[in-house]
Amino acid sequence: MKRKGLLTVIFISMSILILPWGAMAEDVIKLGVISPLSAPGDYKSGEINVKTVELAVEELNAKGGVLGKRIELVKADDAGKPAVGVVAMKRLLSPGDVSATVGLWHSSVAVAQEKVATKMGVPMLLHYSWDDALTAGHSEYVWRVGPFNSEIASLMVPFLTKEGYKTIGVIYETTSFGTGFADALKKEARAKGIKVYDIPFPAEAMDLTPQILELKAKSPAPEVLVIATVYQAMYAIPRQAHELGLAPKCKIMTTWNWTVYPDFWEVVGKNGVGTLVPDFSSPKLKLYPLGEHFKKAYTAKYGSEPPIYAYFLYDEVMIVADAIKRAKSADPKKVNKALKATKFNGTTGVITFERKGGPIWNQWMGHQLFVKKITAYKQKSSDYEVIYP
Repeated sequence: MKRKGLLTVIFISMSILILPWGAMAEDVIKLGVISPLSAPGDYKSGEINVKTVELAVEELNAKGGVLGKRIELVKADDAGKPAVGVVAMKRLLSPGDVSATVGLWHSSVAVAQEKVATKMGVPMLLHYSWDDALTAGHSEYVWRVGPFNSEIASLMVPFLTKEGYKTIGVIYETTSFGTGFADALKKEARAKGIKVYDIPFPAEAMDLTPQILELKAKSPAPEVLVIATVYQAMYAIPRQAHELGLAPKCKIMTTWNWTVYPDFWEVVGKNGVGTLVPDFSSPKLKLYPLGEHFKKAYTAKYGSEPPIYAYFLYDEVMIVADAIKRAKSADPKKVNKALKATKFNGTTGVITFERKGGPIWNQWMGHQLFVKKITAYKQKSSDYEVIYP
């Protein structure tokens, strides 16, 4: 009897090991969201990322979930640090029951996390991580709905040439995003005959006096200062540029729409008027029905309109749900295979993933860039003047 009982236990144990993915899992589908939720990371954007994913999941669950199963979020904080992000990704994926990950933010963190996601065979979707290398590595498990550095630079330079600028400066954080963006902008701008001064700084720096004075001493003087950072220096640089006399003669230009955060006006004050803001949203951007719905739902739930990157992230959650439905499985490898055939009516366009080589790999290319100008103190982003195109 003992021998018979032992054989039964062994048989059951072996059965557990060979059952297909998810067979022993709870009746839920797990979606991972990893974002910076604490300093020194860009936790304000991280909070918006989590809110966006929570809203999307609430809506899906209110409609019965996916494949009759409720979606459950598994959250992790990467603190804007690659090492922390890698540990968070490993912990999140190790149980083997997460279908995909979204919400990643800092490029330097995402570059490190990509190796984990690829090794473990779990799709990783990027909504505003800009480093070309993230898709240029041609991983089968990395997908990007948002834009990337060289694409953004190629869309910005026509504005600079149209305005007749001959000399610009770019001050950038020494991260995957900052360095990658600066390199892309230099290449595109110099090809059009624009002189570019590039000045790096440590990502977590708050006093940029040496860098700004270095740029101020250049001859010929820069006509525009492009700021490439996602850390708190994005508020300090415009203020210090005015204090040190570089601005307003040299115009201040962001690389993304961080001027929407209240901290911008608190730190920069009235010197923020005149700032140029490249943005993928605009009153001229036609939202698809899903975009109108998301804008209304987000505003009602959180009391403010969503930034453009939240639209891309919302799209990604819905695309994962769509892929699970088409795959008829929450197995990450089957979900990943289904992502290749994505054709989804998203918030701002029909999303498909292209593969043309270089960074255009599992990449959506339907972005539109607008350049806006802040014309009044504490102006709402919806009232910025669209000066290009």
